[in-house]
Amino acid sequence: MSHHVARHSFSDFGQCREQLHGIWDMDATQLSAGRLSLALDCLDVGDVVLSHLRFDRAAAVRSVEAPGWRALIVHVSPKRWCGIDLPAGAFVAIPSGREACVLSHEPWESIGVFVRHETLAAWEAPLADFADADPQCRVLVAEPATVRRYRDWVRMVFEAALSEGAQDGAVMWPDAILDALREHLTEVLSCPRHLQAQPPLVRVARYELAVAAMRMVQQATERRITVRDLSLGLGVTERSLQYAFIRVIGVTPAQYILADRLNRVRRHLLLQGRSGATVTAAAYDHQFENLSRFALQYARLFGERPSDTLQGARAAMHLAGASQPSQVPVQLPKIWRDPLLPGVAAHHVGPHGGSPMADAGGSRA
Repeated sequence: MSHHVARHSFSDFGQCREQLHGIWDMDATQLSAGRLSLALDCLDVGDVVLSHLRFDRAAAVRSVEAPGWRALIVHVSPKRWCGIDLPAGAFVAIPSGREACVLSHEPWESIGVFVRHETLAAWEAPLADFADADPQCRVLVAEPATVRRYRDWVRMVFEAALSEGAQDGAVMWPDAILDALREHLTEVLSCPRHLQAQPPLVRVARYELAVAAMRMVQQATERRITVRDLSLGLGVTERSLQYAFIRVIGVTPAQYILADRLNRVRRHLLLQGRSGATVTAAAYDHQFENLSRFALQYARLFGERPSDTLQGARAAMHLAGASQPSQVPVQLPKIWRDPLLPGVAAHHVGPHGGSPMADAGGSRA
């Protein structure tokens, strides 16, 4: 069984999207001010991918699971998922091809297990139940103590796997990890609370309206879209659009449009900065005409000047291989074959021990 373990650190959501491409098509817009710090740990054994995602800024995340995969997500921190407020410990099972919008006002932490349909179908109940043809998402809330044990176990997996020297005497250990993973997921599902199956009609309508508007903003790459454009295109009043955005996304339509444009500029600078791009060209390409105002808005949102972003992208070119994640097959201690052993969740058992913007300017489930 081929496998690898990787740890990534990003300062932009686009970089994370590239890493998860093929199993989770994710696009995110940073909404709150400050420099983004994003960490992603991945264990990939081919037909199962375990991920631990953390970032520290409010963001609107739009995602679609790839065909043939099903996502089993435990949201360790609170979220607003498809217009529904989820508490910490919410478990969401998402079928392939299902678009969703998740809003995080808190620091984000989630544990995702992406499983190929045929592999999930071969697992025992209750996990195998998620491999049926039901296109609906399922939302449950697990016991806090169970979620903590799951999170601690996931952290230990990655800490031990990525510890220096852990690859010595490497063997085919993923089978033991998958056994433990299934046990933890089964425990998460053992005594959950069901959320309200259908939110009120008004909430659904506002969610659908906000997501439709977000799609319009995302597709408007050739010109600068306005709140009036969104209102006319969707056949609703600007006030209705305002209510929908504030309830679902937490910012006004104008603030979201500005944030989206600034996020696009940042990705442009990070991706094209090594090939002679300039801040001025990037700003004009994304319909920013007042460069001093643009620079102020950019720095307010991302915590650095656009020139700093460009300089950092160019500097990264000279760090040959330094930004590449480690990918090593490793052997785990035998004690991990019993993931719920008393005391294990509290200690690292690896080879070495230890363990929005104020100035806005002018997925469907």
